[in-house]
Amino acid sequence: MIRTETVKLNSIIGLAYKEKLAAGGAGLAIITPNDRAAYTINKRDGKAVPYGPVNGNVFTSAVVSEALELTKGLSYKRSGKIIKVYDDIHCDETSAELETEDDITSIDVVLSKEYAGFITEYTDKNGKFSYQLMNRDLMKFADSSKIANEMVANNDNDDAIVRYIVRMKAVNLAKTKTMDDKFLTVFIETFDSMNTRSAFKELKTHIRTKKSKTKR
Repeated sequence: MIRTETVKLNSIIGLAYKEKLAAGGAGLAIITPNDRAAYTINKRDGKAVPYGPVNGNVFTSAVVSEALELTKGLSYKRSGKIIKVYDDIHCDETSAELETEDDITSIDVVLSKEYAGFITEYTDKNGKFSYQLMNRDLMKFADSSKIANEMVANNDNDDAIVRYIVRMKAVNLAKTKTMDDKFLTVFIETFDSMNTRSAFKELKTHIRTKKSKTKR
């Protein structure tokens, strides 16, 4: 066990602390006696992006802003099960005991230029990451890409086509040259882990539709 520093929130009865997310990179956790929320941190603008389902009625923008402000500069650890974080109602604890997995090597996707590129490109006017915006843009790329269309015509595996499209779009947005296969796998898994369904479900459906039209 280690003790990881937490901060007590004023806007709600709850605590906040920095953590290292399962997919890699820095994250923010906010916990109340009845609920929990996790966020990734956009390295470019410092904003918090929901990492999985978040109850917006509890974790309002004011709560998240306060948590971000109070946890600035705090260290974080890759966290496992929270053993104790508050004493029943009053949240008097000043720290939380966490099981850690510091010895696990992870690919740091969240702090990458590719991840920042996706977050910046597909964040809507309300400041929320939009899977709809992302899928629409990736579908446009699929239609305009010569290689993607050749893969569709050759009836390549759906996942292989998705991987090609995501890789090329991420590289273009980040203005980098390459993305290796292991990083790409974790990159895709990271966005999947923040969604209750496959993050690229609409893109996959679009690819299958294109394939069916090609066969006619």
